[in-house]
Amino acid sequence: MNEATMRYRTSPRVARRRTHALRKGITVGLIGAAIVMLWFFIVDLTAGEPLRTPALLGAALFDGARSEVVAPTARLVVGYTAVHLAGFVALGLGVAGLFALAEREKRVLALIFMLGCCLAVVFLAMVYLLAQWLGQAVTPAIFLAGHILGAAAMVGGLVYFHGRLLRRMPEALDGE
Repeated sequence: MNEATMRYRTSPRVARRRTHALRKGITVGLIGAAIVMLWFFIVDLTAGEPLRTPALLGAALFDGARSEVVAPTARLVVGYTAVHLAGFVALGLGVAGLFALAEREKRVLALIFMLGCCLAVVFLAMVYLLAQWLGQAVTPAIFLAGHILGAAAMVGGLVYFHGRLLRRMPEALDGE
């Protein structure tokens, strides 16, 4: 084999590690998305309006609608659900990639912690802006509670996959 071919080939061990990181990222992302969707479904069902929240968010996302009254259509619900799933899976893949890097370099744990804090602030700003955009159609407390539950489920999945690594977080934050 020539040098160019050797440069792009990966060992079976590296390929296996990459596959595990992808699988973990997709799993963690789907867990978070499922918890949030289940929360919205329970809240909507309790209010007597199943699928109201994904329809409202889909109408805001796709049509720019600011109305509290939106009929849940397949286009809005399925479209928003696809975007929601894609967003959570992308987040899960990003976090899984960082954890895969942290397995080799422990100092990356400090970066993961800082990024988590930054994402929390960005998320709170997003909830505030969404509440301003939709008015009382989706209350911030319900939206925030659902995503806190989803984030907790994602952290639970990460603890399951990387518990030993996460126990070393205090060392990473101290710079050791």
